Amino acid sequence: MMRKFLGILLAVSVLAACSSPQKNYYVLSSASAPQTTGSQEITTLIGIGPVEVAEYLNRLHIVWQSGQGELIMSGNHFWAEPLDKGITRALALNLTAANSNRSTVAFPWRADNKPRYSVRVQVQALDRIDSNARMDAVWQLVDNDAGQVIHRKRFVQTTPVDAGVSSLTRAYSDLLTVLAKDIEGSLITFGV
Repeated sequence: MMRKFLGILLAVSVLAACSSPQKNYYVLSSASAPQTTGSQEITTLIGIGPVEVAEYLNRLHIVWQSGQGELIMSGNHFWAEPLDKGITRALALNLTAANSNRSTVAFPWRADNKPRYSVRVQVQALDRIDSNARMDAVWQLVDNDAGQVIHRKRFVQTTPVDAGVSSLTRAYSDLLTVLAKDIEGSLITFGV
């Protein structure tokens, strides 16, 4: 009887040791809260996208490039959605919060919901260098009716980051908020 009990206990211990570590999932967030509540008339529709990310970032594992060009992939830390979709969503939330009369639509949009203007983004790098998170991106404001780029800008920004993946994802969200403010300034300049 005792042998049977010890055998079961040993089997349970072995199985428990084989369990995989907990997976952690992260989303990019908007730092901006809507300026007003209730119903607002939508007067402007802005398209967001396409958003492209560097191929090394295009995975569900959270990965970043160190200052020495080394890629670091977090073991059990994942994006809860494809990174390009998360960037699109966070930018849309930030831009909508900046102007309550504005709505956004993600690329690809339907023909009956085509925005006059859209913002295209290419994220070339998301890095963690020492105690800073860094984003390098190029964005364009496009007049879809005219079929031309009316403004193009490079965005390179850093923000302090603590140790840990959750701090890094918060820093990336903060960088997207700064990018959205940069885009918002150009939307105002061009009367969009």
